[in-house]
Amino acid sequence: MPLSLVSGEAWEESRRLLATKYGNIVIVSVAGRGSHEMSFSADTGMAECLVVAQRDAGPSKRATFVSLYSQPKSTLMGNVLARQITDLKLHGNLRKLEDGPVGGTPLRFGNDVVGQTIDAPLPASGGWNVARVSDLALAQTAFQLASHGAIWLPAMRKSAVVMVPITTVKSTGTVGPYHSDIAGVTQTGSVRGPFEIEKIRSGTVPTYPILWAHDAPRERTLSFEADCEAVPRVGRNQKEQRQIDEKIAVLIKTASNAHFNQNFQFNSQSTAMQFTGVKTLGGRAWLSILLKSEKHEKTLVLWANTSFGLLLHWWHANKQQAGRGNIGRLMLETLPVLNIDALSRSQLSEAAALFDRLCGTPLAAMHEMDSDPVRAQLDEQFGCKVLALPKSLFAPNGPADLLRKKLAQEPSVRGLK
Repeated sequence: MPLSLVSGEAWEESRRLLATKYGNIVIVSVAGRGSHEMSFSADTGMAECLVVAQRDAGPSKRATFVSLYSQPKSTLMGNVLARQITDLKLHGNLRKLEDGPVGGTPLRFGNDVVGQTIDAPLPASGGWNVARVSDLALAQTAFQLASHGAIWLPAMRKSAVVMVPITTVKSTGTVGPYHSDIAGVTQTGSVRGPFEIEKIRSGTVPTYPILWAHDAPRERTLSFEADCEAVPRVGRNQKEQRQIDEKIAVLIKTASNAHFNQNFQFNSQSTAMQFTGVKTLGGRAWLSILLKSEKHEKTLVLWANTSFGLLLHWWHANKQQAGRGNIGRLMLETLPVLNIDALSRSQLSEAAALFDRLCGTPLAAMHEMDSDPVRAQLDEQFGCKVLALPKSLFAPNGPADLLRKKLAQEPSVRGLK
């Protein structure tokens, strides 16, 4: 099946069907880098997963997830791995997602470790995020942060765990409209979205600025302005014009300073969220997120671009394509983020001041986060000054440094890089 089965928002009902009607579920995916290395079939160009389950044996609250480093090279190799997985399940020797950042149970072919497997709970809704993860210690780290607000990084003792308030985007802000509701038409040619999208002409100031498309070189910083303007359509008659005007009145209330990168190309783009100096509509590439104030939005943008925020973005995303993580509008609402509303006024002021200092400084692309001094500075200053985390977390070669190194090496992050 396509990997979207386990992580795509359009496959929610299929996942519910599997969990309800099937038991002994095993999901096998390939963590390979290139598009031809992520699938079991020939020439698909997209990631796949192998689903093995027992019909009429459900409901299932847990499943076994297998992540192979590359495609099995022979029928013999596949047979050996299948026997290992079966034996590990039978004897209860699988590590669990809840165990903390110790990694999964290794799978071997001869003397070589060729993958890992892990036992994980199936969420009541949303994606089954464990698929296509090469380093399962990252999955365990992301699970602890997303589910419990626990910063428990690889190489950290359990006694050193620190807590931060975590919620979902839906609980802390309002996600803007789907792009077709801004500039789309129906199948019959009538107005769905009240705007047409045009590039901003030199020397002009748009009435309705909008972030519509990606341009990686100009998106290196936390703050940049709209690339297009939304131009109101002209109705074919008075009734249609009234509909257009009503839609515009609704849409302009969704304009915000904070915007979410919903098709994040991990191996070329730098920012998971960004901030515009003036309130701007979200578009095809950037979904708007409206919070209580500019300080709240600046704080959310900072968090989203720390290594912790990037980890949760990667964890939550559909990793169907090489080096890219897709999160649609509905999935964005359930994205785990720092609970901005739980921060004090002084914390918000500290975050806003930090944003103002760093917002114009270029960041390296996500797959280069392990060697990016600006990302390391953002992690340390946001962690220590805003969240009051221990400075030891951010020491050279410390836990945060190790997290950046591990995440930067994930095949789903690097793609072919």
